[in-house]
Amino acid sequence: MAPSRATLPSRPAPEARLSVSVTAPSEKVTLCALAGEVDFYTADQFKNQLIGSLSTAAPLVVVDLSQVTFFAVAGLHVLIEAQAWAGHTGRRIRLVTGPRCVDRLLQVAGDVATFDTAANLADALLGPA
Repeated sequence: MAPSRATLPSRPAPEARLSVSVTAPSEKVTLCALAGEVDFYTADQFKNQLIGSLSTAAPLVVVDLSQVTFFAVAGLHVLIEAQAWAGHTGRRIRLVTGPRCVDRLLQVAGDVATFDTAANLADALLGPA
């Protein structure tokens, strides 16, 4: 009798685990809003949307992480890369933080990268550009 193989549950597609939308609420701001999990499997989706928008973005790019439920190092890497791209094109990135998973990782990464942050979306959009 052959040994049975355990069947692993299938992993949902990255699009089912992370929602990324890029909009322009004004001429001065581009908003990249995320909801869900940012990890190894979804980081490319985040990267493609955020970095893909930088060439046509407004002077201030707000990345809203307030609806993120899991934030891994892969997401931090995307933010560091986007910040470098933004700097080369004369744009700034401001993060809306809030979830503990986001704040904790940004705090740990403080020696590697620092970000302009806001506690909520209204402050991020209305703050100085």
